[in-house]
Amino acid sequence: MLIGQVAELTGTTRKAIRHYEAIELIPSPKRSGSYRVYSDHDVMVISMIRRAQALGFSLKELKDIVSRKIADQKLPIPLVSAQIDNKVIELEKEALSLQSKIENLNQFKIDLIKEFS
Repeated sequence: MLIGQVAELTGTTRKAIRHYEAIELIPSPKRSGSYRVYSDHDVMVISMIRRAQALGFSLKELKDIVSRKIADQKLPIPLVSAQIDNKVIELEKEALSLQSKIENLNQFKIDLIKEFS
């Protein structure tokens, strides 16, 4: 299938797909003349990348997973599991930090109201 169809199926822009190729996150697809021709496997990989990005993964974090998925034609489950566990820990730390800031802001508001009322 052509890049426009892949973009539509995956919710990814053509520009993003070309970028994935340029940074060698995904291999360049076969060509038919000047047209890129993608496989169903390419669509699956691009969809996985897109979903992982939406969940906070950077392209750099995905590179090893994607390259192994493409090379082995199967997902490296132990690696994926470890990456997701690390992302959860990272997000939990961020959540604690944000909760602390919220508490500090609420206390700051109380202190200002007391001081300037």
